[in-house]
Amino acid sequence: AQTSSENESSLCQKLAEANQSLQQSSAEVAQLRETVESLEATKSSVSAELQVANEKIAALEEKLTNKESYTKELLESAECLEKKVSDSTETNSKLELKLSEANNAISALQSKALSD
Repeated sequence: AQTSSENESSLCQKLAEANQSLQQSSAEVAQLRETVESLEATKSSVSAELQVANEKIAALEEKLTNKESYTKELLESAECLEKKVSDSTETNSKLELKLSEANNAISALQSKALSD
């Protein structure tokens, strides 16, 4: 049978091993906490950068929408101007025809006046 001194020594050794294991576990927990804090800081930083990127995207989308709207207005103005040019060309053609008819009538009257 073991003596009380041997039992005490064995228990002290086991206690020392358990204490060492506990200290090691505590150190691991502390290291894991630091890792978690670092990851949370990184997450926060990435979230902030993502927010900035999303705001830039929104601003660019708004500019694009404004440019598309402006382009649409320009195209509508161009179509309107083309119609006006077409109408003016048609009007000019009619006026040139009337002018030609008037000149012919003047020439006819001049000829008749000279022959009389």
